[in-house]
Amino acid sequence: MTTPVIIFTVVYSLVLVAYFFTETSGKMYLRAPNKVLLALMFFVFACIVFSIDDKYSLLSYHGLFMAGLFLAMLGDIFLLFDLNRGGDFFLAGNVCFIIYELSVLSQHSIKFSEYWWVILVSLILLLTYYFLFTKFDKFFKMGKMKYPMLFYLSSITLHGVMGIAVMIYVPSLLLLGLGSLLFFISDLILTVDRFALKNNWSLRANSAFYFTGLLLMVLSMVV
Repeated sequence: MTTPVIIFTVVYSLVLVAYFFTETSGKMYLRAPNKVLLALMFFVFACIVFSIDDKYSLLSYHGLFMAGLFLAMLGDIFLLFDLNRGGDFFLAGNVCFIIYELSVLSQHSIKFSEYWWVILVSLILLLTYYFLFTKFDKFFKMGKMKYPMLFYLSSITLHGVMGIAVMIYVPSLLLLGLGSLLFFISDLILTVDRFALKNNWSLRANSAFYFTGLLLMVLSMVV
């Protein structure tokens, strides 16, 4: 990595560590600026790389990646105040990332017949969520949110499993795939936190996996 990338990674990591404390402080005037700064950092970094690297163009499939990052940034901001609106932006972002990763596999001549298992694994996981949310409804107090959450989880699950496929078939984009997987895990943790546990440690775990995942995804542009 170049010196600017190393500096960015260190500063981003420090801001993330600070968020572990502001997120659980109960003080929105500390938490909100900290989270917005993190979201802006990964998006602005990606914009800078995108603008100076000739291999990227908004008119190419790489534009989907930037759209996904932009929607994730908006999701971060809106999630501070409205779970549903934040979820809408993340849902749209997941769709962009899924199509982007499909395009990446296609560009590397990976046929769907080689990674068809992504659909099977995603379906098995969705059925598992449904079973858990229904069988243990006293633990997962979801109420009317059960089916909207299942709908959202279908998108992040496919995104995460697609990340595994990218890691397997396109090793040069290991960071992209790993970042997608961490993003997926973070939302599973967030689901448990919002509807079951509700404690500071699960909140911090969600942020650690999510913001590390986004960091790895944008670093995949330069590493």
